[in-house]
Amino acid sequence: PSAGLFVEQALDHLCLHLIRAYSTAAGPDVIRSHGLAPWQERRAKEILLASIDGRIGLDELARACGLSRSHFARALKATTGTPPFQWLLARRIERAKDLLLDTALPIDRIAHRCGFTDQSHFTRAFLKAVEVPPGLWRRSRRL
Repeated sequence: PSAGLFVEQALDHLCLHLIRAYSTAAGPDVIRSHGLAPWQERRAKEILLASIDGRIGLDELARACGLSRSHFARALKATTGTPPFQWLLARRIERAKDLLLDTALPIDRIAHRCGFTDQSHFTRAFLKAVEVPPGLWRRSRRL
């Protein structure tokens, strides 16, 4: 029985090698090595964007993708290049930029709408990401 399993595994590896080496198909359902499947990536990003205020836990995201918490975190990082929190933080900053340009909302309201605990937290994160405070960024874009 163990010899049969060895032969099966060897054939699996040979087939995988042949597919990787000689396949020209790169369709949308190709699974990335150590990353999320395309449907998992879409689902995770939809959920994260729907709860941009940050009121979703890693456990819930992992469960929606059918993965353990630690595997999900590693797979999302392999897929997007950033850990889940950093990916969400970048989307929050993008959302804040849109609100800074398109609305007259005060910065503290924008901070809360984008999931930051307060204006100070938002200003520090914005400054780190954009290298300019949000108020100055807004004024420079509106001129």
